[in-house]
Amino acid sequence: MSIETTKLELIEWLTKLDNEQMLEALLFYKKNHEAVSDGEDLTPAQKAKVYKGLDDIQAGRVMESSEVWKKYGR
Repeated sequence: MSIETTKLELIEWLTKLDNEQMLEALLFYKKNHEAVSDGEDLTPAQKAKVYKGLDDIQAGRVMESSEVWKKYGR
């Protein structure tokens, strides 16, 4: 799949997305990505954790933020 096809697929998905928590998480990710740009200021260990998290997302190993807050409190 080309990067342009991937972008279009994501745009289409975003326009239909009604899950406020997911939208907030994506916006958080976007803002952090912009702040850190390409991660050049991260240590190798920090980069490894970021990539592990992205792998977890792609593999579907995710949970609703409300479940995390129940487990760890807020």
